[in-house]
Amino acid sequence: MESKSIYYEGYSLSPLDVFEWIKNGAFEYIKAKNELGGTLFEECRVIFEKRFSVNFQKVKSLINNDLDRGHVSFAVLVASLYEAFLEIDICPEKSLLCTEESINAPTYSFMAEGTEKMLDTAPNPFEALVASSKMREQSYFGDSFEFERPIDDDFGYVLCIKKCLFHETLKRLNRLELQPLVCRIDLGWINGIKPEKHGFRFVRPVTFASGATCQMWFVKEENLHIE
Repeated sequence: MESKSIYYEGYSLSPLDVFEWIKNGAFEYIKAKNELGGTLFEECRVIFEKRFSVNFQKVKSLINNDLDRGHVSFAVLVASLYEAFLEIDICPEKSLLCTEESINAPTYSFMAEGTEKMLDTAPNPFEALVASSKMREQSYFGDSFEFERPIDDDFGYVLCIKKCLFHETLKRLNRLELQPLVCRIDLGWINGIKPEKHGFRFVRPVTFASGATCQMWFVKEENLHIE
């Protein structure tokens, strides 16, 4: 896979770019793992394309702009890949695992390493990540997501996501069992934050996989070191 980090080098990547990157990486990963074999791999890919086309029609009314198109396409990708695994007679538990590995494994190291590098080079890592988060609310996520900031000061930043287009898409497709998988793709950039180096830690106490909102807490670490 082409080495690119969504967080560190990817400010110019649109949601549609990211969707294509993840889709291509997923099938490269499945093929390289070679658990399906050549014939079954090709069958799986054909089924995926058919399922993607059908599922996209079910949710296209959620799309209001190009940002939405990328986000909806990503959620449809996850659902359609899962359904393709099911259709080639992989059990639901294994299909969930295969889908998660295929979607998340190829992107994880790029996001983690990119986020860590971005924070390493920032004069103030906390301020840099908060600024990035705020910028991406409009430039990357857009109006189909709803954000609130109950805390936004020099000591902490709490972002509450009241509406999530990924969640709305999975709900429309009746595939909410895939919500944890979609939420866990963020582990790449989350695990790029190193509290001991960057002076703050990240906590996500609830997501749409476990509740009716998603909360992201960026909390500064108090420096108690005495010379």
